[in-house]
Amino acid sequence: MGDLIEHSENDNGNVEVVRVGEAGSRVSLKVYQDIYHQVTGRTEQIRKRYSDNLLVEFAEVEQLHFKVQQLCDVHKIVARNEVISVFHDKERKEQFTSFDRFRAYNTNAASPTVSIVLKYNFSIVPAGLELPQEYAVSIRLTSRAAMLQQIEQEAPPFLRGHLAGFVALITAEVTIDYADYVIARGFLEAFDEWLRGCRKTPPVPFLNSLRRWSGYIPGAAKLVVGALLSWFAFQSVPTYFNTSIQTDVWARFFVVYAGGALILVPLMGTIGSFIEEAIDSYPDLSYLKLNKGDINLIDEFSDRKRAIMIKIALSGVFAVALNIVATKLERFL
Repeated sequence: MGDLIEHSENDNGNVEVVRVGEAGSRVSLKVYQDIYHQVTGRTEQIRKRYSDNLLVEFAEVEQLHFKVQQLCDVHKIVARNEVISVFHDKERKEQFTSFDRFRAYNTNAASPTVSIVLKYNFSIVPAGLELPQEYAVSIRLTSRAAMLQQIEQEAPPFLRGHLAGFVALITAEVTIDYADYVIARGFLEAFDEWLRGCRKTPPVPFLNSLRRWSGYIPGAAKLVVGALLSWFAFQSVPTYFNTSIQTDVWARFFVVYAGGALILVPLMGTIGSFIEEAIDSYPDLSYLKLNKGDINLIDEFSDRKRAIMIKIALSGVFAVALNIVATKLERFL
């Protein structure tokens, strides 16, 4: 829109006009203000987030677009536009002004897709009314695999696991700016229906609960082995602390149990840290599969899942072994 204001002289006085559009059409300032307030008037907003482990390929994105199109056919739409934005790692972005242009997206790209945003703007004339109402529907789909990769590349090592468990939790979000809740609800229900039809990775039972408490695992592991050492040392006191036992036996008792505590407790804490890291970084596979970079990333995360399971199993074996050693220290006396 232009910003040139002119004065039109006639018998009724001066009437302010503006030139708008590429053709420079003359519109009275009052009409221009009415249009502006109609388009930018206040609207309500509804937002819903999802943490499902979505497995989204181009066909699913296309189906989502078709659902929005079908819903548009129900309403009288006098103006509309759409923008599809694709975000890659290292803050690279591609933007398309229509879904048809998005179909020409380069599937040979080696950079994984972090998220895709489909944004629709509509001017809808509700049934029984004459004035159009403005609606904006924004749908964001996020690749958890790509988000986790970004976190691992950018976050400090001691924060990666915790950030991975919570920052990358949201995989889909729909935001609707609306004037009529009934119409907005239709868009929201269409998205829910699409979501139910998507392929998903089954969630691991109790994983999120374990992540909330995983920070206590190293301390709890130290406490367990320390308690075992104290208990068995206490049980050995009547045997090694009596008048018939020589002083060198007492010395060996203190050396064995004190040395065992100094060695076994930190070792158990380290094993607990390994288990904590494995739980926090366990990948709930959820991805956007739009290019070759996404395919490579998915293969990498599938291999990582197996590696983490092996890490948890080995950590558990070593933890059991250290606890057994803690109960058998008296044999070194």
